[in-house]
Amino acid sequence: MTQADKSVVYWNENVTLRRFLIVSGLALLWIGVDLGMHLVAHQEYLEPEVWAELERQLGWPFLQQLALWLPGDSWRLHLYTAYSLPALGLISLILLDRLVNQGKTRLPWGITACGGIFIVGGAVLDMAVTVAHSPGLEQEGNPYVRILLDSQHSLPFVYLHALLTQSLYITLFCGIWIGFLRHREIIVQTISATSPRTGLDFLKAATGGSHLSMRQWLFPMRPSEVPLLYHYVWLIAIPIVFGVSLFRWYAALEWIGFVEPENSTRLYVVLHGVFSTLILYLLTLWRLYRMAQAQNPVGANS
Repeated sequence: MTQADKSVVYWNENVTLRRFLIVSGLALLWIGVDLGMHLVAHQEYLEPEVWAELERQLGWPFLQQLALWLPGDSWRLHLYTAYSLPALGLISLILLDRLVNQGKTRLPWGITACGGIFIVGGAVLDMAVTVAHSPGLEQEGNPYVRILLDSQHSLPFVYLHALLTQSLYITLFCGIWIGFLRHREIIVQTISATSPRTGLDFLKAATGGSHLSMRQWLFPMRPSEVPLLYHYVWLIAIPIVFGVSLFRWYAALEWIGFVEPENSTRLYVVLHGVFSTLILYLLTLWRLYRMAQAQNPVGANS
């Protein structure tokens, strides 16, 4: 691995990587906390049988208790989060663009286009059938669209907000896909640094632990023993991108009437997309690693 590649991979040397991870992490935490509070405050959106059984097993009505602990105007946080989505998407997109440009590998245009079509196609089809079946968005389930409608914002404003937000996040998803393809050579070089022979050694290297012992990788006790966070940008983001994109295709099929809307099935679709993509991601890295090893047998054995 060259010195230029090390300046991209290592946290201390790559200010762009630090900024992207910090900003995106805080944004996801903010949105996650907000959605969690929203679900607790509106328990009608939850599966009543599942939560009732869980509370019965625990012997404590924790949902009711959480609802009591929430501030009375928690809906304001939900509304402010809706307002902030375009800004969060724009900032993340700017930082991602800088990170993507640190990768130097040529894009394979066929694979790039296929991934882009899957991401954009699912989102566009989902939005198109939503508008076709509910022009006034009365049946829209997106919690941030709902809060804007319920707060008496005009329909044109809601459409404009949704179009801007969706455009930014679709571009962000495509940027993550392109970023992985641009950075794939650097990722493979870090994996090749220790020439892993077993599946476990490869998994350790693919998750940023090629420079660590097995104990350090599994049980880091010092900051210096934490795996390289650079690898987790792609390891986590790529499965989420395609898991969410698969769900949007499924949501469009729900609107069209090809499948019945079931919350449990929706969760299965997302989890299936995430874990299937994660397996394909690791298999792709393994194939690229083996190809690099075959092309440079001397470096692989050194």
